[in-house]
Amino acid sequence: MGALARFIMRGKSQAVLVISSLMIVSWLLSLASLLASAALSLPTLRRGGREGLLMMLGALPLVALAGQLVMGDALQAIGFCLIMWIPVVLVSLVLRETTQLSLSVMTAVGLGVISVMGFYAIVDDPTSFWDTQLLEAMKPMLAQSPESVDGDRLTLTVKMFSRFATGAIAAGSVLSVLISLLIARWWQALLYNPGGFRPEFLGLGLPKWASLILILILSGVLLGGDVGIFAANLMLPVFMGFIVTGFAIIHAVCGGSPSGRFWLIGVYIALMFIAPMLLLIALLGVFDPWINIRKRLGYNPA
Repeated sequence: MGALARFIMRGKSQAVLVISSLMIVSWLLSLASLLASAALSLPTLRRGGREGLLMMLGALPLVALAGQLVMGDALQAIGFCLIMWIPVVLVSLVLRETTQLSLSVMTAVGLGVISVMGFYAIVDDPTSFWDTQLLEAMKPMLAQSPESVDGDRLTLTVKMFSRFATGAIAAGSVLSVLISLLIARWWQALLYNPGGFRPEFLGLGLPKWASLILILILSGVLLGGDVGIFAANLMLPVFMGFIVTGFAIIHAVCGGSPSGRFWLIGVYIALMFIAPMLLLIALLGVFDPWINIRKRLGYNPA
């Protein structure tokens, strides 16, 4: 990873080549999009927003050309890039100017919340919109599915997911932006501040007012009806900020000793089989501003 980071920072052409290549590879391997965004974030963190904008504008034509040749749709390729890259540049710029990782996390969450509110403002009935889109996309699969597949149950599942699809997509985008930002910050530390990333990440915590906002949104969920669905969609991207904070807490508490590292590996293995553990991890981030979990469990920043 250090070699890749050095290559990116060698010059503008090298950075554009890496960004565009990784984004094209992401059409086959989706995780490559995280590295593409990180490759855009790194020059932004180091040299500022103008550099990030130049890198983005340099990579877009290459991705658009590949999109036209491979998928026959350059606009779709450009749209996907902009959805990924604009938030990454903005969040990276916030981190560069403030040096506060927590503020960058809240900025990413705020962008996710704004996207949900904007979608609800533009689309009259988001649930029906996603219901139509998802069912249309699944028609070929349903037509070719074996008789053992319960089409009615699958359709019902789609209808249930449609209620929260707006928030789920926003949450996925927020998490992608934050992962890319953390990768870029790690690269920056490898090149220019060895050992600087670890204490910054392990000390990550959101302020109390962020937890209060989450509680306020949760109270809206409990109201039920259309208001409850809207609040639930807002809550999903907000939760992503607390999930990242929760992972920082787990790494801080478990990463300081050999036995702790064993438990850390166990947490990641458990996540592969017990998805609801993400809720518990998020709750660590929610309660941390109030009870200082790291201090209580013996984490020493030094």
